[in-house]
Amino acid sequence: MKSNDYPRLIADIGGTNARFSIEVSAFKYDHTLVLLCKEYGSLSDVINHYIEKVGCSVGNIKSAAIALSAPEVQDMYYMVNSPWKPFSAAVAKKDSKLDNLLFLNDFHALALSIPFIDKKNLIRLGGLKEPDERMPVAIIGPGTGLGMASLVKHPIGDYYAIPSEGGRSSFAPVNDEEIELWKFAHKRFSHVSIERFVSGAGLQLIYEGLHSINRNPIVSLLQPSEIVEFAISGKDWFCKQAVDIFCRMLGTGASNLAVLINAFGGLYIGGGIIPKMVDYFIKSEFRSRFEDKGRYRPYLVNLPVFIIMQEFSAFLGASYALNTYLTKGYIP
Repeated sequence: MKSNDYPRLIADIGGTNARFSIEVSAFKYDHTLVLLCKEYGSLSDVINHYIEKVGCSVGNIKSAAIALSAPEVQDMYYMVNSPWKPFSAAVAKKDSKLDNLLFLNDFHALALSIPFIDKKNLIRLGGLKEPDERMPVAIIGPGTGLGMASLVKHPIGDYYAIPSEGGRSSFAPVNDEEIELWKFAHKRFSHVSIERFVSGAGLQLIYEGLHSINRNPIVSLLQPSEIVEFAISGKDWFCKQAVDIFCRMLGTGASNLAVLINAFGGLYIGGGIIPKMVDYFIKSEFRSRFEDKGRYRPYLVNLPVFIIMQEFSAFLGASYALNTYLTKGYIP
């Protein structure tokens, strides 16, 4: 297929929001729309609703790339943070009536977007050295869940992303306070992953845990956005403590990912939570916890961290993946 086969459908679908757009030319988007996943019965329902809504004004769509907050397991996608049931990729492709329908993990798409994000939409948070483009890039981001991925650049110039389910890795407490929170969570969950704490629901779990540890009954459980709001305003002590702990936990998780892949290409923070509290986050203990690796502190001190502030940045990666597939026959 020719690389100029536009328009193309591009989507980034998480556990809460389904974000759609039409790529009218390379990295140029129109008809962007955000829909609530819970208002639709399935992935097919929300895709069909969007295409019906915009189809008459964009022409014939032959190709699409859909980024999903789920891994593919033997043709099945299990979106554990989504209201939808598991679905077959092969069946979805057959029913789509598209010539090409590409599914990829949402952090796979976000990783591929890194080289194409406008630098003005990145906020740097520490690091003594500049990113080395020859080295791996790490991506992490809390939202409805906790996404992780890595990105490498081939010497000939192409990019290749490696998605992961790092949010499912076991949570590792680093002090007495976090040990007590782990004990609280372990009474509820047989396995306490890092995502249990470093996510929207994780903010609520930390908030609950602090109330329990301090023997202070909760009148009503706040929403994640309310916890962040009350922390920033100083309205509620428990909210402030919860957000501060959340930032430190993210620092540990980010540094674990960085040392695992030798991420001297930089670490990038995406997801839906941090951009909404970025000023507070910058002043938090994230960076000090990120560097707190004992003998490896000098290693982490050098490594730059960037906060992605560009809206719909995963569209860029999904577009790159689709174009590579159409022109070169593989998914980068």
